[in-house]
This record gives sequence, C-alpha cells and structure tokens, in this order.
Amino acid sequence: MAIQEKIKKEISVVLKSELDYSIKAEEIVIERPQDEEHGDFSANIALTIAKDIKKSPREIAQTIADKLTKSKIEEIANVEIAGPGFINFKLKESHYFTALNNVLEQNDKYGQNDLLKNKRIMVEFAHPNPFKSFHIGHLRNIILGESIVRMLESQGAEVIRTNYQGDVGMHIAKCIWAFQKIDPKDYPSTADEKTKLLGKCYAEGATAFEEDEKAQKEIKDINKKIYTKKDPQISKLWDIGKKWSLEKFHEIYARVYSTFEREYMESETLSTCMKYIQQAKEKGILKQSQGALIFDGEKYNLDTRVFLNAQGLPTYEGKELGLAYMEFTDYGDIDLCIHNVAVEQISFFKVTFKVEELLDPIKFKGKQYHNAYEFVGLKKGKMSSRKGNVILGDDILNEAHAKILKLISDRKEIKDKDMTAEEIGIGAVKWSFLKISPFKYLAFDLEESISFEGDSGPYIQYTFARTQSILNEIKDNKSNTLLDELDTEKLNLSGQETALLHWIERFPEIVAKAASIYSPNLICDYLFELAQRFNSFYKNHPVLKADKKEEKAIRLALTKATAIVVKNGLNLLGIKTVSRM
Repeated sequence: MAIQEKIKKEISVVLKSELDYSIKAEEIVIERPQDEEHGDFSANIALTIAKDIKKSPREIAQTIADKLTKSKIEEIANVEIAGPGFINFKLKESHYFTALNNVLEQNDKYGQNDLLKNKRIMVEFAHPNPFKSFHIGHLRNIILGESIVRMLESQGAEVIRTNYQGDVGMHIAKCIWAFQKIDPKDYPSTADEKTKLLGKCYAEGATAFEEDEKAQKEIKDINKKIYTKKDPQISKLWDIGKKWSLEKFHEIYARVYSTFEREYMESETLSTCMKYIQQAKEKGILKQSQGALIFDGEKYNLDTRVFLNAQGLPTYEGKELGLAYMEFTDYGDIDLCIHNVAVEQISFFKVTFKVEELLDPIKFKGKQYHNAYEFVGLKKGKMSSRKGNVILGDDILNEAHAKILKLISDRKEIKDKDMTAEEIGIGAVKWSFLKISPFKYLAFDLEESISFEGDSGPYIQYTFARTQSILNEIKDNKSNTLLDELDTEKLNLSGQETALLHWIERFPEIVAKAASIYSPNLICDYLFELAQRFNSFYKNHPVLKADKKEEKAIRLALTKATAIVVKNGLNLLGIKTVSRM
C-alpha cells in the first residue's frame, strides 16, 4: 500500500475514534507540498472539517498529529502542524533507500503497478484519412495516443490499439475527380511521390468544388459512386488511392513506433450502420426532418445532428453507430473505449455517445470517453489543407532528423550517426508535443525542440547518455546489490544527493497520476526536474572519484537509478534512449 493510502486510512481511523467524525479514507486529500522543506506530504483535512466538528483546525490537526506520530506507519519520521491547521508529514530516510533498492531490483518494471489490472481498454487514435495528407494534427494525435496506450499498460490494463480512417466521403470524391485525369503511366513509384500526387489532386478538387458548379456536380456524382461501387473505374481509382495512402501511413506509424491491432475503415461501417440507424428510428431516438434522419438533442442539452442525409447516405454520425458496435464486439467485452480526437469533435461525440447509450445502455453507457485534445500549429504561419500547403508530419520528422544529424556530424564517439539522429529527432518532436498539456493549444517550434539544453527531448536523452558513460567505466554496473554493504543509517548525504534520491522515489506516483488523466506532460515535467537534479548532483559530486567506498556506492546507485527512471519514463512517452550523444 502506498504511503499516501496508509496516511489516509490512519487519519480516517483517528477522526472516528478520537473526534467521532466519519469520513472515508479515499475522501481525504494528501498532497505533495510545493516546498519540499515543508515535508513529504501534506493534508488539509483539519481545515475542511472544522465547521462540522466545531473545533479549531489546529486543535483537530494536533489530535491527528499526536496519534499518527505514535501510529504503526513505520515510514513516518515526524508530523508537524503548519499555519492555520495543515498537517505535514516527514518520512524516514530509510524509506527512500528502500525505494532506491526497488528501482535497482525492478529495473524496467519500476513505475508499473496494477491499478488497472483486469481492465480491457480500447484506445482509438491516429485517424488520418486516405487520399489526404498526414499532417501536423495527426502527428499530435498519434504521439499522444501512443503515450496514453503505454501509460495505461504500465498500470496493468490490457490495451487494444485501434485506428479509424475515413476512406469514404466528399474529400475522396474531390481527390478522385482530379486523379482520374492522371494517365496511369505517369503514376509515381515511391510512397512520398504518390501521396504528394494525391495531395495535389485533393487541393485541385477542393478548389474546383468551391469555384465551379459543373465540377461540384461531377464530384457529388463521384461521391455516390464511391458508396454504391457500381462504377468499376471509380472503384479502381479508389482502391489505388487508398493503397497508396496506407502505404505512406504505415511508414509513419513505424517511424513513431506505433502499431495497431485493428485499422477500421469508414467504408466498413456502411454494411452495419444502416441497421442501427433504422433501430434508432424505430425507437424514436432519431426522427424525420426535411427528408433526413436527425437526433434532436434539445431535451438532453445537446446539439441536433444529422445521422442520415436527405440523399439517404449515412453521415459521420450515422457511420459512428456502426463503428461503435464493431469496436464493442470484435474484441469481446471492453471496459472503456477512448477516442483520441481533437476538441472540434466535442459536440459530435456527446451526441453519438448519447444515441449509442439510448440504443444499448448495457453495452455503451459510461464506457466511452472522448479525449478532446487541443489543436496544434506552428509558432509562425497557418495551415490550409484545401490549398495544399498543409504542414506535413513527415516533413517535421525529416527536418528534425536533418538538423540533429548536422549537430552530431563531428562526434566521433557516435558510430551510426544516421540512426542516432533519427532517434534523437523523433524524441525531440515527441517531447515538444507531449510536454504541453494535451488540453492546451500547442505552438510547435522545431528549433526549440532540437535544442540540447533546457526542457527538450535531446536534453533528457543526453542525461541518460551521461549516466551510461559513467556506468560503462565500472566493471559491474548491472548488479542490484550496490547498497548491500552499506549501513545507510550512517550515510551523510549532501543536499543534492538527498534531493535526487527523494525525486527518484516519486516516479511511480507520477506515472499513476499521468495515466489517470491521460496527461503525459506530467511525466515530461517530472523527467525534466529529474535530469536537472541529476546533472546538478553530477557536477558537484564526482561519482568515480569519490574518496570513500560508501560515497562511491551511493553515487553509483543514484546514477544507475536515474538511468532506469529516465529510460522507463521516456519509454512511456514513446521515446528511445541513446547511449552516446
């Protein structure tokens, strides 16, 4: 049981036995003080219940402190009252040495727990559309989604990775309208050239749709043919374009270390969604309006949205019904389906979730979540896919790779510079995307992302490389017995050693919190602070030149533990470590 949970439980017992006040342990808030000088944990329970008990907060706090000082929580060194009634808890140093040993023993398992054991969670992410470019928005989606998957898995969940891609719709028709003019003998051979051609065709079709009535009519006709599959030539072009797009998408997935158990296609939902649209109509969930079937969300304080248009074609909302049933049956029972989609679709998901819940409450109610992350752009300039000047995800990764390669070109200690540049470049972009809360707008700056200093991926990767340089100088750095011969009670750690030791102990707690709110930025914040503490420690405490055996042992243990935590943390972000930089 975590220390926080032990403290909560004891406070609950004390309040009941000493003050006849009942409160569940999980309702008590235990936090880390911002100033570490104030202790390891702090509770404000005395302030929150003072009016109910009709005693002063300090009197309540003192009662709790007296009892907890004498309690069976052996990790507690002392309990103090601060200010109007805050209760601060200081832990024994032996607790931190135990945590340090846990890091060395658990190695790549450190930070994992079973909070989500036996939970089956589907994470649907990436969502690029065939016939369109994989742009900077998709890059944020897949980078965030990959990290969410890894965090959930670290908490014991079984995660099913899925991807939903829009391979039907007007954007396809616009592209095919221009694509059909291309002579097959002029088709390009590489994946990059193929997707660039599709991008040009889409931009041409989109412009024509807005500016030319004849072209608009032709494009609408192509759209119907895509759905009916009654025109062999249109169907052939659709197959070719889709194949080209997926070929490129899979290159990008591999490049950012993402895989999927299932890639759902929008066209797949057509065979099932009409069934559920009809059921929703029969149950009165959807109703006729101007030749279309709509959901009137007014009585649920939701928007009104169309599920079947006047031409008899299912909309995105209608197709989502088919997708939901597929996702909730293809892999057996699942406890939660997380849709990692930007904020622009908040209304869409609120409505589709409600319709699905009304259709089948047992299957869907409370089991879907829209992870509505914010938009991404560049610090300078705008994006416009209609005109064909969208910021491509591949271009960002390529430029990061090229710039990193130039920075490390003269470093003789790096053998495979191209591979190293790729891993550092991917890490740099991912870190820049993940260090900002998913729920805040992200203004991406490539130059900042590739910096080897400050809050950046390369800085964290460099910190790991530094630990490896130190550990490679000793014969046995794989042993988990670095502290076995030490009498830790007699160790006199410096302030920087203590600060590093205490921060290392926090890692599992940070991971659990980040996973619970789908926020990898908490792990980024933690790792940046860890790297700063380690580099400060290393600067002032030579590891291999320590005078005493005990000093050398504890410094090596702190170095190895830092390496383990940095590697585990970066892995949760989907970032690889490099041994030389």
